[in-house]
Amino acid sequence: MKTGLTTHSLSNKDFREQLYSMLQQGIKPDFIILHYSGRHRFSKASGFIKKVLKQYKLKSLSYILSRNKGNISAATYKLNVKAEKEVDAFLSSVKIIPANGINSASTIALIKGMGYAIIACNSGKLNAAVLSLSNAIFLNVHASKLPAYRGMNNIEWALWENHDIYGTIHRISKGIDEGDILLQEKIETPKLQTIAEYRAYSFFKSNALMGKAVKGYLDKKLSFAKQEVSGKPLDQYYVMHPILKEYLAKKLAGK
Repeated sequence: MKTGLTTHSLSNKDFREQLYSMLQQGIKPDFIILHYSGRHRFSKASGFIKKVLKQYKLKSLSYILSRNKGNISAATYKLNVKAEKEVDAFLSSVKIIPANGINSASTIALIKGMGYAIIACNSGKLNAAVLSLSNAIFLNVHASKLPAYRGMNNIEWALWENHDIYGTIHRISKGIDEGDILLQEKIETPKLQTIAEYRAYSFFKSNALMGKAVKGYLDKKLSFAKQEVSGKPLDQYYVMHPILKEYLAKKLAGK
């Protein structure tokens, strides 16, 4: 089985961290799919705006814009210089495949012709045609415990409810964060001061699990498990209201 990654930029932080985690596990991906991202970014932005307007109504928009400026800086959690050089060295030798949007017909045909592959995906939402490919497994990094915290602001909600933060590697499916889980581990999180720091730290640690998950699957030591749901219907967490986020920020800062 081949291994690969997708990204819209070779400088993308999540992509590089996931690639490094694979290299650390002795996995040298067979290919990188580098695709155009313009339409995806516009679609993602417009979808987010629609969701916010629907949830908070227009009367809350001014509050969101005025109050949601805090906590945008965070302690930097990133690969060190040595790790960055290792990633760059690998990128200079690996097969990088230019492609159109990840959901385009040409990209689908490209992936279909690759044979069986497990792919760390940094490409946003995949459409039904991509997900229906029988020869490809697409993996996503989710910096929270599933199925408890799906959707957006999952780290904030875990902090709000005083729960541990987990890193999860799961198969991408049609439903948001509903795919089968390959690896899920608790992240030992230091006491931080801001929401932004918690998010940066949690995603950095979650990205580092990708190599372990892929290696475990290739070595047949890990397998996919359906997300277990017991009793009540699942909560679906979306955007945390800025009033709650402001309260959480003060709580973390000890105010």
